[in-house]
Amino acid sequence: MRSPVLVSRTLERARLRGALEALGKGQGGLWVLRGDPGIGKSRLATALGAEATELGFEVLSGRAVPSGTPTPLRPLSEALLGWLRTHDVPDDRLLAPYLPTLARLAPQLGPVAPDGVSSVMLLGEGLLRLARTVPAPGMVLVVEDLHWADPETLALVEYLGDNMREVPLLVVVTSRLHESPAANELVTALEWRRSAETVDLLPMADDDVATMARACLDAEPSDEVVAWLQRYSAGYPLFVEEMLADLRDAGLLEGPLPVLVPRPFARSVEARLGEVGPAAREVAMAAAMLGPEFDWTLVAQALSLSDTEVAGALRQLRDQRLVVAASADRFVFRHALTREAVLSGLLAPERSRLAGLLAAALAGRSAESADDHLQLAELFEAAGDDERAVELWLTTARDAIDRGALASAREAIGRALQRSTPGSDLDSRAREAEVEVHALAGDVPRALEAGERLTAELTGDPGRLAAVRLRLARALLAGGRWDEAEAMLEAAAGHDPVQEHVLAARLALGREDDLAAAERASAALAGVGEDRPEIACEAWEVLGRATRARDHVAGEEAFEAGYRLADAEDLPLWRCRLLAALGALDLAARRPTEDRLVAARQVALDVGAIAVAARIEIDLNLVRIRYLDLDDAMAAIDNAITMMGRLRLPELPTAYLLRAATHGLAGRSEAMEADVATASAMPMDEALRLVGIPGHIRAFVALGHGRYDEARTQLATAMEYHRRSPSLPFSLRGFWALLETALGDGAAAREEVRTGPQANSPHNAFALRYADAIALGRSGDTAEAERVFADAEWGLPGREPWPDLHARLLVATAAARDGWGTPEPWFRHCLDGLVGYGLTEAASGCRVAMREAGYAVPRKAAGAQRVPTHLQRLGVTAREHDVLGLVAEGLQNKQIADRLYLSVRTVETHVARLLQRTGCADRSELAAHLEAPTA
Repeated sequence: MRSPVLVSRTLERARLRGALEALGKGQGGLWVLRGDPGIGKSRLATALGAEATELGFEVLSGRAVPSGTPTPLRPLSEALLGWLRTHDVPDDRLLAPYLPTLARLAPQLGPVAPDGVSSVMLLGEGLLRLARTVPAPGMVLVVEDLHWADPETLALVEYLGDNMREVPLLVVVTSRLHESPAANELVTALEWRRSAETVDLLPMADDDVATMARACLDAEPSDEVVAWLQRYSAGYPLFVEEMLADLRDAGLLEGPLPVLVPRPFARSVEARLGEVGPAAREVAMAAAMLGPEFDWTLVAQALSLSDTEVAGALRQLRDQRLVVAASADRFVFRHALTREAVLSGLLAPERSRLAGLLAAALAGRSAESADDHLQLAELFEAAGDDERAVELWLTTARDAIDRGALASAREAIGRALQRSTPGSDLDSRAREAEVEVHALAGDVPRALEAGERLTAELTGDPGRLAAVRLRLARALLAGGRWDEAEAMLEAAAGHDPVQEHVLAARLALGREDDLAAAERASAALAGVGEDRPEIACEAWEVLGRATRARDHVAGEEAFEAGYRLADAEDLPLWRCRLLAALGALDLAARRPTEDRLVAARQVALDVGAIAVAARIEIDLNLVRIRYLDLDDAMAAIDNAITMMGRLRLPELPTAYLLRAATHGLAGRSEAMEADVATASAMPMDEALRLVGIPGHIRAFVALGHGRYDEARTQLATAMEYHRRSPSLPFSLRGFWALLETALGDGAAAREEVRTGPQANSPHNAFALRYADAIALGRSGDTAEAERVFADAEWGLPGREPWPDLHARLLVATAAARDGWGTPEPWFRHCLDGLVGYGLTEAASGCRVAMREAGYAVPRKAAGAQRVPTHLQRLGVTAREHDVLGLVAEGLQNKQIADRLYLSVRTVETHVARLLQRTGCADRSELAAHLEAPTA
């Protein structure tokens, strides 16, 4: 790991930099850096000292240390002695009278003056004279850990603070907020007299914790490591460093992450517990068993303490900065590590005893919520009561399944299986729940593995056996194993008619019988009761998928109905699935966005629905390749391939085909063909093979590079097979009609799209209107052609996807040939956009079309010209220049992403490249590069 690093603190560093600028003008001052241990006071002071040295100032540094009998003026002696090792005292008549007094700090300065009542004042004056006489433009004195300083040092700091405004001496002290009342009173008094400036350091934000982890490791940490640090480090730089060091030493950077309490912090908590009475220590230990936040009345009940006794105990713990009040009846540990440090000091017998007392107290209350069930399960497990623990873990799992929190359900089932007796009824119930969770998550291999032995054991219980078979049917449907799923449904017939309708609808959808799917889904909605909202949500999802291919609006209405129900009933799994379905519809918009997809992916990952998350990654790839954000698109599709490969999902060939398209748009034709070959070698629906490969892959890539004849041929092949499978979504039907019209007659193609499926899909509708405009212009009806084109062109917010540029280029070429509209500005707009996207082959084709139409061709499009010359020399692109301008305005990455219609990750990449190209240390320095350097 790297040496300690300073992350963020932009505002604090800016204030201190201002103090250095004032010092260069002969104006001194006292600055106090305050905060908790580990918050980063020392590293900020060290960074300031290094910056001061670079600016030519003299820097002296010393620190106070904890001691029962502190050495008077130790920090000042250390600072002066260290400086004198490499410097000589100036021979100055104004300084000479104070050398005997300064000799108290450094004996080599000569005979020591006798102590007197004015010695502190004289020492302070001697330091002020030293600052005036050194050959440097000023002097910086750093005094660390003022909270441990002796009274004389405090008095000296006070004197300096009151008397150095017109002296080139900057004194920077660090101090903890709660360690020394004397130091706190001094700082408060100096602030009141305006003799000191304070900088209160707060914990780092989550983004800064992630940045610091990268800096410490000099590599990209995993998302799990970053999230773990954000949870347990409390935003303290020291904790981040020490926890990463502990993980590295234990070889856990790539494995399961335990809670590792930094050793100095554990010792600090133990020392503070040693300062409280036995009752307060017992309250702290019991509270830690309950979690980061606890109900003090429950602790009092479990420990048989009166309200007065528990209040006194909590007051002691609060005074030791271990707990703080959260509400009238709840307290919280100051941060997660405080609780973990208390737990780490508990012996096994103490844990068991306290867990039993707390479990008995909680069980005596009305335990109805999911949180109560979870806490009781943990307490009974810690107390060693396995049977009650397993029952409660199963209750917890059922709570989680009902909410759609599959990750929590999976964890609870695992805990139940660890504690249950093999072959017992509890063990059998746990494995039933395991099958259900894996089936809901789409983890087909694990669902089938868990269900195989269970079905053999339940032959004597037809009802439970049928329920397990329905869960297995769901898993088989998720895996695309239609025949096996149908057989499983037949074996479970009659047990749960409403759920059988939904699963039969899914089976029909898998077999591309969208009419039957819609019929069975509607039957499920008609028969479902209000007590089974999850079945209704699933039926709405299936109905939306069954209708969207033929009617975009009807599909959206079904998804919206399901989402509203899932939201009202607080069903996270169905909320994310239906939000993902709505996000997938956004792909057909003129300006597709990924907001709903990103939100749905996060919910899916939170609840453990990995299969849902994998499918969302596919849709994210589709959005991103429309804007040619190919790095982000590749990241999404690689994620999908990884997850789908592990789960053996039937969409894996689709994922490989989309990765092929991503490679193709980037100009990597060999990699594209390799992925097409990989997908073709897998089991794949024939419709996907015959329509998807020529239509969504080869035609799409050819279109991106401006090879219109090739795109037209591939789309014609795809349409030939699509007519046999009209329920298969095909977003390029409109483009097929447009190409047929621009490069041929196209009348039949336009009519087929107009009267066929997905005609009201926005993406197909606008391309069809462009084709209509071309046909009208060719027939001589120029006024109507211009009206239809303008109608399709009505102002749309957001960044323009590259396929729209190609559509407009086809219109401009036809308009120039047939004499209507204003094709020249249309050409220029398309050229600028294609250059901005880096589609050089397509841009060359646009230039050829302009020349053939008789228009002057600019050497460079505006996208390249607007980057200043000094930035072009650094390799800054047009898009990076856009980002640079918004960074200079003070916008954060999310705001920039929203403004430019990019993903946050793409913005992060652009900022990182700007920092690398310009050599800036952080984004605050980037703004200076907007202006050309002066000669």
